[in-house]
Amino acid sequence: MVVIAGGSDPNPTQAPPPDFDSDGISDSLDPDDDNDGLADTDDAFPRDARESIDTDGDGTGNNADTDDDGDTVADAEDAFPLDATESLDTDGDGTGNNADTDDDGDTVADTEDAFPLDATESLDTDGDGTGNNADTDDDGDTVADAEDAFPLDASETVDTDGDGTGNNADADDDGDTVADAEDAFPLDATESLDTDSDGTGNNADTDDDGDLVADADDAFPLDDTESVDTDGYGIGNNTDPDDDNDGVADADDDLPLRRQRNVRSRP
Repeated sequence: MVVIAGGSDPNPTQAPPPDFDSDGISDSLDPDDDNDGLADTDDAFPRDARESIDTDGDGTGNNADTDDDGDTVADAEDAFPLDATESLDTDGDGTGNNADTDDDGDTVADTEDAFPLDATESLDTDGDGTGNNADTDDDGDTVADAEDAFPLDASETVDTDGDGTGNNADADDDGDTVADAEDAFPLDATESLDTDSDGTGNNADTDDDGDLVADADDAFPLDDTESVDTDGYGIGNNTDPDDDNDGVADADDDLPLRRQRNVRSRP
């Protein structure tokens, strides 16, 4: 016997009222017509025991629907199959990428992260598409980071004196207190002059002026026009009109390199 509104059916010969789940309670009284454990008022499919929810409202229950939230991402590939506003959770923190301000969970905000979906990278100094961690030339100046004193500055690669200022900007690259513009060897702190321009700095050169007279024997080691100063008055013999300073001009002196006590008058 089917229970109907108002009690038992007074006319058992009349067709029984609908009872979809055959549980002996007519559908008009049954709070769960398909007997799926979910009240009809909460069931998107009250007469289909296989379905109860239709998240995207497309008429196909979630059990049969391959895209429950209707976001065009299949449930099997959707980190949030019941949320049409999200489908990815790169860092697996439970917050979808659309809402997450740090998608890859590398502690660098997406707005400041050159690679917001890659936790191993966040910077791309030269903008070449390869993150600095993987890039062997971060600033793209063709000098490998391992050999670059300024790996993140494409305008600098060398810092000869190690003062923190790259050679391009440094006015004294070798830090010898002689400005590069005045230094014959701007990258060598041990040298700054090359008087004879032979490529060897004066500190290392044994003949600075290149006059073939060794500096140790040269009264004027930086002047290739002079090497001797007989009278020691600071004027080289080539220029001095009286080399021995005896009061007799070299042109009139029989011994111009030796001072004479008595000078014989020339006829």
